Amino acid sequence: MPTDDSRVPTPRTTVAVSRPAVAVPEHLLTQEEIVTALGDFFAGVPQVERGLELMRHATVETRSMAVDLKEMLSRRTFGERNGRYTDEVVRLGADAATRALADAGVAAADVDYFVFVSCTGYALPGPDAYIAQEIGCRPTVRRTPIQQLGCAAGVSALAEAFHFLQGYPDATVLVVAAELSSLSFQPDRHELSDFISNGIFGDGAAATVLRRATPGATGFRIQAARQHLLPDSHSVIAGSTTEDGFHFRTDPRVRATVPQVVPEISAFLAELGWAPGTAAFCVSHTGGPVIMDGVESGLGLVPGTLRHSRESMAQLGNTSSVSVLDVLRRHHDNGSPEDGSRGLMVAFGPGFTTEILAGTWNEGVPAAVSP
Repeated sequence: MPTDDSRVPTPRTTVAVSRPAVAVPEHLLTQEEIVTALGDFFAGVPQVERGLELMRHATVETRSMAVDLKEMLSRRTFGERNGRYTDEVVRLGADAATRALADAGVAAADVDYFVFVSCTGYALPGPDAYIAQEIGCRPTVRRTPIQQLGCAAGVSALAEAFHFLQGYPDATVLVVAAELSSLSFQPDRHELSDFISNGIFGDGAAATVLRRATPGATGFRIQAARQHLLPDSHSVIAGSTTEDGFHFRTDPRVRATVPQVVPEISAFLAELGWAPGTAAFCVSHTGGPVIMDGVESGLGLVPGTLRHSRESMAQLGNTSSVSVLDVLRRHHDNGSPEDGSRGLMVAFGPGFTTEILAGTWNEGVPAAVSP
């Protein structure tokens, strides 16, 4: 149930999120190609047909992968997987960052704060250090890497940027998310939850620029942020690390967990003075059709409000922290909300963590953007 021990502080600065840029790796695969390959790979495994059926019903049509199917299904050490992660995450992250900065009309040298998020690999120094130097950030740029918030981390990064801009309203913040879930495929794991994970996750990177809102800035304007940790739910979304690499477990209990936090989201919006069902748009992370259905119905949204999330799921799969940025991009490109309309961004991750941003859409002066 909602708690009454928190209130939304009045922000000093309204923050504008620019149109995100998205970069995906070159191996584009259809869902049926992946299902067929896994059917052959796991032939004879108990419940394999049920697992393949779950994959076919995931509403995913295509996904982009950092590796081809042969390499994805091969046995590789943690070191081999992680070495590939470091190379690809920097390449894709730098590509997305460069295009996001160009779209926003910002030079990399003008970035004051850089927030990087990822949960599908490990590097020391982190990918943020490599990306910052590759794109031309100045040596004094402030960096914060966030690693363990999974699918929630895209919204977490935007919230971190929002809070930073409350203290430094004239700053420019760059957010980059990059995920390579295909590198975590486990050839010896074939429970139904593994088939679910293998059926939804895709690879990619995205980036956006956040600054103090101005009248001409088109897009989402953050007015408030909230993070919620659901008690006694650590195992609902969780991962483990073995000699074979990272293993992420998608527990079917997540379907029952989302309805538990919907009242928390509603309570947060009520603190802002929003009546139930008044959100005109929702940038929701692509956790799966059941989760998106739960968000749409639980918050009393008009049916079809999450169409951009469903499109992202179909074309890219669930790209973890990257997904909300891709969904936000689709709000820019494929029918934006009405000027001044209220909306929110929401994502769920390990913990069970819910990240929420509330704000409005501003339709500013159109500007040319890269594809």
